[in-house]
Amino acid sequence: MQSQANLNWGIAAAGRITQDFVTALGTVEKSRHVVVAVADVDGQRAQEFAQRNQIPRHYDGFDALGLDREVDVVYVGTLNPFHYAVVHLMLARGKNVLCETPMCLELEQAKELYALAEQRGVFLMEGMWSRCFPSYDRLREFLNNDVIGEVTQVKIQHGFRLAHMERLCSRSLGGSILMDIGIYALQLGQFIFGVSPVKILPSGTQLNKDRVDVQGEFMLDYGDGRRLVALVTGLENLENDAVITGTKGEIKLYFVNLPAVQLLVLHTIESLQWSS
Repeated sequence: MQSQANLNWGIAAAGRITQDFVTALGTVEKSRHVVVAVADVDGQRAQEFAQRNQIPRHYDGFDALGLDREVDVVYVGTLNPFHYAVVHLMLARGKNVLCETPMCLELEQAKELYALAEQRGVFLMEGMWSRCFPSYDRLREFLNNDVIGEVTQVKIQHGFRLAHMERLCSRSLGGSILMDIGIYALQLGQFIFGVSPVKILPSGTQLNKDRVDVQGEFMLDYGDGRRLVALVTGLENLENDAVITGTKGEIKLYFVNLPAVQLLVLHTIESLQWSS
């Protein structure tokens, strides 16, 4: 990235998730992040987004955003099926990219994007925001210090009433409850065990009339007696917590996908500690 006072952002898509992102940037004290441009396939929507957020430039389509020489990094918040094409365009134009989850709908697409980013020498990241929560720093500290011993199981339940949302229930829009919030369970397993699972064992999936999954249960086997067990649903509100069990105790992680209200409760054989 350029050495300068500010980091200049371009926003790809003028929707609700990108509005949340721009609003969040504005809350950072002494921030050097500045949004300088927004683009959308609907030029009118891009213009309204720019006016609402006092963004100096707006574009009808994403090509012009990729050509904007003042843009250092692009946040891609399009609907899921369009992530690949927009990210590819921005990487090819030499832009750094932060892409909303899921990065792509197919593994080969994601591999191609990471290869392109490496070839072009630019930054590419999937926006898994929970990895940036203070509670994850605390969790990492507990794990590195062997507070609960060797982790043998992670059990997570994650669910909201989301099945009515078109982008989640429509196949043409890349709908899938596992793709939308199931990734929080997947990333937690990777975070804790540090490796990919050796076996995936689905135990139940519920589909809607468009044959899109709205609920799923699965177990990830990481070998050596280590596993993650998950229930993910768009049909009801669950506790949205995770219990991490080790050989010496357990950690309970509340609200696995929300930053403001996370709390870690540590249970060990010797003591009970609370950590915010």
